[in-house]
Amino acid sequence: MSTTRVPPSPHLTTSAAAGPAATAGPAATAVVTAVPAGPAVPAGPAVPHGPAATAVVTAAASRVLAQVRGALADAGPRHPYQRAMYVVAALLMASGVAHVGVWAVDGGAWEGAVSWRKPILFGVSFSLFALAVGWVQGVLPRSRAWGWTTTALIAGGGVAEVALITAQRWRGTASHFNLATPVDAVVFALMGVTIAVFGVGIVLLTVWAAWRLRRPAPTVLAVLVGLGLVLVASALGQDLITRGLAYVDAHDAVPPAVVFGVAGSGKLAHAVALHGIQVLGALALLLGRSGLTPVARTRAMLAASAGYVALTGLVVAQAYAGRSMLDVSAGLAAGLGLATLAVVVPFGYAVRDAVRGIRPAAPHGAVDGRR
Repeated sequence: MSTTRVPPSPHLTTSAAAGPAATAGPAATAVVTAVPAGPAVPAGPAVPHGPAATAVVTAAASRVLAQVRGALADAGPRHPYQRAMYVVAALLMASGVAHVGVWAVDGGAWEGAVSWRKPILFGVSFSLFALAVGWVQGVLPRSRAWGWTTTALIAGGGVAEVALITAQRWRGTASHFNLATPVDAVVFALMGVTIAVFGVGIVLLTVWAAWRLRRPAPTVLAVLVGLGLVLVASALGQDLITRGLAYVDAHDAVPPAVVFGVAGSGKLAHAVALHGIQVLGALALLLGRSGLTPVARTRAMLAASAGYVALTGLVVAQAYAGRSMLDVSAGLAAGLGLATLAVVVPFGYAVRDAVRGIRPAAPHGAVDGRR
């Protein structure tokens, strides 16, 4: 009797006949039983690694940078008064950065009434604010009267304020609350005048925006919420000045730092409120170049605006409670974390499609930033 050998197969099993004869070697008759194949399991997406992963990350970063470049192009100057504001911003930034080098060479403490910290921080801070003002001017309808008036007041007041603060540091004396000599008293008085001029410019810009701004919802929210926070920062700054002068009257000396209560940082609260317009403005520009729908972009800006307002409120409340930001309760820490998350997550959504390599059907930057 002949024997048929069956080649092995992944879907076949071979068994011999039952009984002792089944182990009789090559004389045994093979019984072939078919085993049905199970359902096919789809293979997951291949996870790149090594050089392939590097290429994927590089491509995603390149797309995000392209989105950022497009957003910056949307914020580019379209009016002479807007261009003048950007030039002032560049000069103030150059001053701040240059004084970083001066501090590196000359040394000295970062804190204190007489420190290179002041020319550095005031130069950089006023520069960033001037950039935000230039962007706001660009999304508003063209108006030579409103544009040049706000540029003259905000840029002129800002430059004069930074110049006076910087000159006092080069003289080796305090800028704020310094009434020690007639010259110092005049300088401090002039600083009050320049910041008042700056404040009038902010109020006029806010009125102009509330009256004439007609843009997509994310841009409108960023401008109006941001300018509202700037007005809050102005009120906090005035309170800082009042408290500093009270210290001078009580101690006949320049305060080393102005605090609220025991350790509340009014300066931090002032800074957080002042720079909200830059954060929200940057988000508006990125959303304008994203692939999100108009409704999704508006929701993202609503979340970020609410988060930044909450963040500012928590920092201000901590300052007026007289407590340092290094001394936070569990509830405050949770609130700060949630508020920060509400601001950061929309930025992720704004660049999500660029990371994935999905190009928006129609760029919204021309709508949000240029017309």
